[in-house]
Amino acid sequence: MEKIRIQNLREGSVYPQTIFSLTGQKLLGAGVALTGRHLSAMRQFGEIEVVLADSINELAEAGLINRVDSSKLAVGQKSHDNLITRAGQVLVESGEEIEAHHIDAIKAGGETYAAKAEAKRQQKQQAQRRERILMADALVEDLEQQVPGMSLRVTALETCNWIKPADPSHWPTPQNLADWRAMAVEQLRQLYARIEAGLPLKMEQFKPIIDDLLDKLSHHPTRFTQLALLCPRREDYLPDHAYTVTVLAMAIAAQLRWPLEAVRRIGEVGFVFDLGMLLVPERIRTGGCELTDIDRSRVQRHPVFSLAMIQVIENADPIVQLAALQHQERENGSGYPRGTRKDALCDYARVLAVADSFAATTEPRHYRKPKLPYIAMEETIRSTSANSLWKPAVRALLQAAGLFPVGSYVKLSSGVNAHVIATNPVLLDRPTVQLLSAEGTPTTNIIDLAEVPKQELTVARPLSGPKG
Repeated sequence: MEKIRIQNLREGSVYPQTIFSLTGQKLLGAGVALTGRHLSAMRQFGEIEVVLADSINELAEAGLINRVDSSKLAVGQKSHDNLITRAGQVLVESGEEIEAHHIDAIKAGGETYAAKAEAKRQQKQQAQRRERILMADALVEDLEQQVPGMSLRVTALETCNWIKPADPSHWPTPQNLADWRAMAVEQLRQLYARIEAGLPLKMEQFKPIIDDLLDKLSHHPTRFTQLALLCPRREDYLPDHAYTVTVLAMAIAAQLRWPLEAVRRIGEVGFVFDLGMLLVPERIRTGGCELTDIDRSRVQRHPVFSLAMIQVIENADPIVQLAALQHQERENGSGYPRGTRKDALCDYARVLAVADSFAATTEPRHYRKPKLPYIAMEETIRSTSANSLWKPAVRALLQAAGLFPVGSYVKLSSGVNAHVIATNPVLLDRPTVQLLSAEGTPTTNIIDLAEVPKQELTVARPLSGPKG
């Protein structure tokens, strides 16, 4: 271990050891060249020195930080200190409650650390936050330097020849579908724990989940959004939300006639774009309390922290990182964190914005019921009139999910209630429906309304549930 004065660091230098702050936070990985932006950030820390070390254990052995007994940490407990993972990532800020995903990260990463307890504890905790923000901002500036060399547009195919619809009878049952989704979300939970702990990960580790989705999308494009809208979803659960958004984003990309590799890429983005929300406490995420200016700032900075957390993923394409950074930006410049607009936005971020917005309004929240998919679709369509969301992506969502989205309950003109199970991307108001009994249970009677004359049968109105 070696302390080195920040003023002695030089742009372009490469160190064989990790650079840590004096409070144990990882600033730069071993073998990464120091850029001018890194140096500028470090000079603003308010500290004179940084530490070169092979591991954070060396800082603990030197008495710079304390080891924490992780076995005594529990969900719901308030942390007295900023907790740091073995990889030097700040996991929980002082005064915030420990959440289940923090425990997952601790189990994945091993030992936990905290800055030395002393009179200047609060100052050190504030310093850690400032260090994290400044280094994340340096990443943003480095990435934005690469943008002129990136291809922000995806060129559509004349026909999506990778989509080859199969027999609808081969589509999984609702229970099998829910089981598949639950397994995939559990895989995501484990991957998120590693990322949050700061452990290295390969983008290829998301590949099995993406391949499974691509297989279902290519063979069952009209039923694919069932995975997002028909299966049970968990309240305030980030892996679950990421899965929903990814399904919708891939469905939108298919309707836009994107090449297979571009659809695969939007799948990668969908699984990592919201990682920064892991750093936002539940009390803020769920809107369960009045937010301070600092709380709002944490929400609006979460795309920047998504970019920072993606750095532990090997082979993460720069366009994936840019899409994660831009997913809360809007066409009219009203988004965050940079107020980027229109042609400066990459197509992946534009698609993600539509999928994320629609998913959020249809998910359960403890302070409100999820909006009916039909109402959520209406609101999404209206947002294009304010030039907020990208119109081609909204149109593609409508084609993929339907005017009466998959998972919706509707009353037919015959007076019978039905469940929407498949879309018609051409005749948007003529989905495939499964008729329900008077008790609201599914029957074996399935009707493709596109095959029935409108004067005989149509959707009369949306319902809030199977019984109306």
